[in-house]
Amino acid sequence: MKAWGISHVGMARKLNEDSFHICMSADQQNGHFIVCDGMGGAKAGDVASRLATDTFAGQFDPATEYQKLEERVKGAIQNANTRVWEMSHTDPSLSGMGTTMVCAVVQNGSAVVGNVGDSRAYLIDDEGIHQITKDHSLVGDMLARGELTPYEAQRHPSRNVITRAIGADRKILCDLFTLQPKPGQYLLMCSDGLTGEVSEPEIYYEVYQSEAPEKACQTLVNIANSRGGHDNITVVLVSF
Repeated sequence: MKAWGISHVGMARKLNEDSFHICMSADQQNGHFIVCDGMGGAKAGDVASRLATDTFAGQFDPATEYQKLEERVKGAIQNANTRVWEMSHTDPSLSGMGTTMVCAVVQNGSAVVGNVGDSRAYLIDDEGIHQITKDHSLVGDMLARGELTPYEAQRHPSRNVITRAIGADRKILCDLFTLQPKPGQYLLMCSDGLTGEVSEPEIYYEVYQSEAPEKACQTLVNIANSRGGHDNITVVLVSF
C-alpha cells in the first residue's frame, strides 16, 4: 500500500480550511487516511477541520489491530464531532464552526470508509471510477430523489449547501462502507474543491490511465486551479 496527499488553498481563497492526514504501519499493510473541509468563517473552519482530523487520527495506531472496526470508526467520527461541537460552544469566536469528513481505516486487507458531508471517496480500478460515499447535501438529496440530473446537480446554485457536518449537532449521523480492496485498485478521497472543478473521467485518467499515480494528486490540483480554483482543494490517494 502506498499513499500520497496534497492540500492547496486554491486561487480564490486567502485561507485553507481543509485538512488531511495520512498514517501507515511500518509494513504499509494498515493505515488511516482523512480529509476534512472546514466551514464557519474567519479561522473557525480551519480550526474545525484540524481538530476533527487530529481527534479522529489520535484514536488509531496503524500497528494495532482493532476488533469491530466499523464500530470503532463510527465511534471515532462521533468523538471528533463532540470535540468540534464542544469547542464551538465554548469559544464565541468559533461559534457555528463545522467540517465535512471522509475517512478510511485499512486493516488486514479490509477498509472501512466513513463520511459526513460532501467530501467524497472514490474506488478506482480497471472497471472505472465509482463514488463510494453519498453526498450529504441539498443537491445530493435532490439527485437521489431523481429531481436533478447529474449535469443539473453539477451546476445547481445550492450545490455547496450541506445537510450534515461534524460539529453541527451534539450527535452526528455518519455513513460507513466496508470494502475489500484488491491489488491494483485505488482509493481517492477529496474535498469538493476538486470535484467542483474536475470531472470524474478526468480524475480516472490522471489516477489510473496516466501510469503516474504518484503525480496524480498534484496534477489534479493543478487542473482545478487552472479552472479558477474557487475553493480549497485537498486530495488523498491510496494505492493497493
